[in-house]
Amino acid sequence: MPEDQTGDGVLRRAFVAGALGITAALGSSGLLTGCGSGDQSVGASPDSLEAPPTPLGAKKTGINYPPGYVGPVAREQRAIVTEPVTFTVVVPQNLTVGDWSKNEFTRWMEQKTGIRIQFRQVAGKGDDPETMTKVNAMMAAGDIPDAFLGITFTRSQLYLYGAQNLFVDLDPYLAKYAPNLQQAMKDYPEARKLMVAPDKGIYSFPDINDCYHCRASNGRTFLNADWIRKVGLAIPTTTDEFREVLTAFKKADLGGRGKTVPFAGFKDAPLDSYFMNAFLYNPGDPWLVVDDGKVAANYVKDEWREALKYLRGLYADGLLNKDIFTADQDQMNRYGNNPGGPVIGGARAYYWGSFMTIDQTDPNARWHQYETIPPLKGPDGTRYAAWNYLKVGLEVSTLVITRKCRRPDLLVRWADFQMDLEAVLRSYAGPDFRWSVKGDKGINGKQSIYGFDATWNSDATKGKTWDQYGVMYRSGDFRLAERVNPQKATFESPLYTQTRDELFPYKQPMEMQFPPVTLEADQAAQDAEIGLNLKGEVTTSLAKFVTGKLDPHDDGQWRDYTDRIAKIGLRPYLEIQQAAYETYQG
Repeated sequence: MPEDQTGDGVLRRAFVAGALGITAALGSSGLLTGCGSGDQSVGASPDSLEAPPTPLGAKKTGINYPPGYVGPVAREQRAIVTEPVTFTVVVPQNLTVGDWSKNEFTRWMEQKTGIRIQFRQVAGKGDDPETMTKVNAMMAAGDIPDAFLGITFTRSQLYLYGAQNLFVDLDPYLAKYAPNLQQAMKDYPEARKLMVAPDKGIYSFPDINDCYHCRASNGRTFLNADWIRKVGLAIPTTTDEFREVLTAFKKADLGGRGKTVPFAGFKDAPLDSYFMNAFLYNPGDPWLVVDDGKVAANYVKDEWREALKYLRGLYADGLLNKDIFTADQDQMNRYGNNPGGPVIGGARAYYWGSFMTIDQTDPNARWHQYETIPPLKGPDGTRYAAWNYLKVGLEVSTLVITRKCRRPDLLVRWADFQMDLEAVLRSYAGPDFRWSVKGDKGINGKQSIYGFDATWNSDATKGKTWDQYGVMYRSGDFRLAERVNPQKATFESPLYTQTRDELFPYKQPMEMQFPPVTLEADQAAQDAEIGLNLKGEVTTSLAKFVTGKLDPHDDGQWRDYTDRIAKIGLRPYLEIQQAAYETYQG
C-alpha cells in the first residue's frame, strides 16, 4: 500500500501492525500505560538492582566430554531466590507437556531455582496463526503476562513490540545475569547478530539448536538403493543419470502390477529445493539469494526456467507421482507403507519418517533401503546442496519478557538456568537419561556424554518434558554426543553420516545465503503483502509448468509469467530485502 494512503502516524502504526499479524489496538497509548511503562517498580533496570552478576558455576565432576567439545556443560547452580517468587507466563497447549503446572520438568525447575511459574495456556502450537491471534487479542485487551514462552513471534513483531516499549530490551540483563548464554554466544559468534534488532535492542531470550542434519533437510532426497542394484545402475550423480535410474525403475516395474512410482513427493516437501540446485543455488521459499552483496530472486532467472524444463520432462515421462503437488502426509505414508512391499523408488522428504513409518527395532525395516543421495550435477556443472548456515540454529522468540514484569533480571536468570547441560536434557528428553561412561560412542563416533536406555519417543515423555518449548542450548557437539546403542540403533546416526557424506561436501558458500533479517515497520507492511502474492504466483506457476498446464519451453508463456511477477511488485520487494540485508550486515 502506498504511504500516502495510510494517513497519520497512528493509522500507519495500525496498518503496519495488521500486516504483521499484530492487533491494531496495540498502537494506542492507553495499552502501553496500562502495562506500567511509567512505573519505576516495573521492569527494573539491571543498574538499579542489588543482586550481583551471576557467575558461571564450576563444572560438575564425573561427566565425560569428547575432546574439543563445544556446547552446554553441567555446572553447579544455586537457587535463584531464597523466598519463592511467582511470574505469570503464557505458553502453548501441548499434548506431550500436558498440564504445564503439573509437568515433571516444571516441578524440577521450581525446586532448583525457587521461582514459581503460573502458566496460562493458549490452544494451538506456538507458531500456529490461531495461537498468535489469541495472543494478540490478549495483549490488545491489556491482559499482559510477565512473559511468553514458546510463542513464535517473528523478528519484525519482536522489533515492533520492543519499539513500542511493550517488550523488554534484554541486552543489559544478558551481560549481567546470563553467563550460560554468554558462553553460548562465544561458541556461536553469529548468534548475537541474529538476536539484535535494527535499534540494537534484544527483545527475546533465544534457543540455540545446532541441528546438523537439519541444515540440509530442505533439499534432502532419497532413493531405494536395493532397487538401484536390481536395475544394475549406480547412485546417480547427474540429472541425466537420475532420469536414467527412474526410467529403469518404471521399466522394471519393481513395485509390481504397474503400481511402481519411480519418484514421489508431496506438497510439504517442495521439489524445487532439491532439483533446482543442479541449475542454480536455490534455498527454497522465499527463493532469495545474495549475489556479490545484492539480493536477488531465483524464480525469474533463466536457470530456473531450465530446471522447469527438466522437471517437466520427468513428469511427462511418468517418472513423478501425478499428485506430487497435492499429496499430503497421509498419502505419502500410503506410498511408503504399501503392505505388499515398496512401490516408490525414491522420495523428496526431510527424513524417512516423512514418507513411511520408521521401525527402529528391526534392522531389516523398509526404511533402511532408502539412502540420501547427493545433489545432482546439472548440464553446465552446477551442483549445490542448499546448506542453511543461519536459520537453523537459533530461535529468537523462545522467552519474551514484557514491561509488566517487575523483575526481568530473575526471569533472565531463570531462562539462563535452562541452558545448563542437565537442564537441557531434562527439558526436551526427560529425566530418563544417564551419563555415558568412558568408551561409549556418540552419533559421530566420538566419546558420548549421555544416552537413553530405551528408544526415545514422545509417548514415553508425556508429562515429563517441555517438548522443546523451553530455553535450550543444543550445540552441534551436544546433539552428536548422544550415545548410540548398537542393539537399539535409531535413525539419528545414519541421518548424520549421510548428511556429512552426501550433502555437506556440496554446500554453497555462506555469503550466498540470504540471512533471517528483521524488517523495519514500513518494510514489514510491504513485505507481508507483496511477499504473500509472490509466493502464491511462484508456487502455482511451478506446479503448472511441471504438470504441463504451462509450457516452460514456450517463450511467450515464460514471459507472461515473469510479467506477472513484475506486476506483483518484485522490484520494491527486492529493495526491501536489500535494505534489511544491509542493516543486518551493518
